[in-house]
Amino acid sequence: MKNTKMKVAAMTALNKISMLERNIPKPRQGEALIKVDYVGICGSDLHYFTSGRIGKDVVQYPFVLGHEVSGTVIEVNSEDSQLKKGDRVAIEPQITCGVCEFCKSGHYNLCRDVIFFATPPVDGVIQEYVTHPADLCFKLPNEVSSLEGALIEPLSVGLHAVLQGAGSVGQTAVVTGTGCIGLTSLLALRAYGVQDVLVTDLFERRLQKARSLGARELLTAPQKMPSNLF
Repeated sequence: MKNTKMKVAAMTALNKISMLERNIPKPRQGEALIKVDYVGICGSDLHYFTSGRIGKDVVQYPFVLGHEVSGTVIEVNSEDSQLKKGDRVAIEPQITCGVCEFCKSGHYNLCRDVIFFATPPVDGVIQEYVTHPADLCFKLPNEVSSLEGALIEPLSVGLHAVLQGAGSVGQTAVVTGTGCIGLTSLLALRAYGVQDVLVTDLFERRLQKARSLGARELLTAPQKMPSNLF
């Protein structure tokens, strides 16, 4: 690459994003260099942006947000990887230890030693380039756009919820809230054959989006719960 510098959008104070310039990272052994194409904005990003912390995780400035990401492979520093330059990928945002009982049994999501994009002190991916383990970068099929690729991480959350609830044909389900995770939960429910899905939200435009994605019933939730409800 001729260019050695990249632009980075970083939090420099509460509710403030500044454009910084940093060196383009070099992939270490086993890593790929990815040109970031799309990044989703998660609820956790908004919490860090407005509050500067989530529980014990406190932002130290400058801090880069974003973990829902797709991109294009620029370089692969791995002889074992099947990735090649030009591949479009979705990126698994967490790196786990690989040696604990959870990782070795296929339940790496339960690993207690996790490095996760945009969780202090680890920077996120709202930057032009990022390096990541090549085996955590998953090639997108031709029929899936890079924009859709950035939604795979939140889709996995909705899919996991449906699997936990054992969603299947003949069931009825309720989805409370039609933000990104609510809508991906709705899509997962429909994919598993659940036809009767009630969705609730405060905002009519969100409910109508849910209807267009297959919700059977809509309920506008009250913005303030009645005092005599209980």
